[in-house]
Amino acid sequence: MLRELKKVVEESGKDAQEFQQTANFVLANQFASAYKHGQRKHYLLLEAYQDYFGKIFDALGMKLYLNENERLAGVLPVQREAFVRLKTDETLFLLVLRQIYEEKIENFEVDNGFVATNTHTILERYVQLVKREIPTETRFKDILSLLSRHGVIIRGKAYEEDSKNVIINITPVVRLIVTEAYLRQLESFNGADPDEDDLDDDEQTSALENQE
Repeated sequence: MLRELKKVVEESGKDAQEFQQTANFVLANQFASAYKHGQRKHYLLLEAYQDYFGKIFDALGMKLYLNENERLAGVLPVQREAFVRLKTDETLFLLVLRQIYEEKIENFEVDNGFVATNTHTILERYVQLVKREIPTETRFKDILSLLSRHGVIIRGKAYEEDSKNVIINITPVVRLIVTEAYLRQLESFNGADPDEDDLDDDEQTSALENQE
């Protein structure tokens, strides 16, 4: 890989550190968006040198994903062992976010592939769709942090009139990690036993990169 790095550095005129920083960023955050502050330089480098980064990530058991229309790039795990096992509530919130995302897309309420919602709407939809009580405030924040780390959402500011209601931007990443099978699962979900922590193995794994 050092040979490939040396070659791409010579061809691009860039520093090796730039390529290393972008690779490290994607490994830590999974996705980079040209529309998100601080990520544009990583996206542009991934876009310009897809062959190089594709080989790097392939050697690590991942595949490079790049969508020039949505200006989104990142990695997806190839091996099943690299997939994250999610808790039931994490899975259900992913499903809720995907449904909200699709509804906004259908109504043309989209900006550069991102759709805006808020925490109150997400919680209301969660109760409506899965017939469960909302999680504790601490647990909900933990779930949002997980989804934010993997680029599924971008947390914004709280509303002035309600400090507990926070603006949430759902990114195109949600379409990559929530499959059609996930959506069918949500449609058939009928408020199963809330004490159950796991769903079927095939339905509780996600294409979020396992960073543990």
